[in-house]
Amino acid sequence: MDKCVHLEQKQTLDRWFKCNYCCYMKSANPLSDALHVMAHLVGQHGPRTSEQLATCLPTHPVVIRRLLAQMHKAGLVRSTRGHGGGSQLARDAATITLYDVYQAIGAPPMVQVGTREGRGGCPIQQLVNQALLESAREAQRLLEQRLQATTLDQLGADFARHLAHHRSLEGHHES
Repeated sequence: MDKCVHLEQKQTLDRWFKCNYCCYMKSANPLSDALHVMAHLVGQHGPRTSEQLATCLPTHPVVIRRLLAQMHKAGLVRSTRGHGGGSQLARDAATITLYDVYQAIGAPPMVQVGTREGRGGCPIQQLVNQALLESAREAQRLLEQRLQATTLDQLGADFARHLAHHRSLEGHHES
């Protein structure tokens, strides 16, 4: 019986831990966040504030300002201070690739694999590590090529098609 009570308590603690982790411990993904912010700037005729953009992500405006500072430094956005200020794309969305955004945030590794320390150890472990690392390098190269081939304009067009499709489904359900 004690074993069952302990198991129930553990499940409850795990559930609360998972809830807290999912709700409060958001994992950082600067590339996803930066692309999300940049996609919201596509097609905008005026500047957007960090507060406006933060509601889209959703996150704190300070996080948005940090991302926008990186985009500004890379020449991807221009910012205006004061009343009516904010940020907007510095050039046409068709000339900004997802790779440009990736470079602007410092090009963090997108593919990571865990390997066991193989120095002087088992030769099989060394081969396993080598295979995993080479696969990760190749996956990284492929992802970078895909980012280079995709522009913010294409991302915006994909979103417009997605939105139109969902709106047409809503209209279909109403009739």
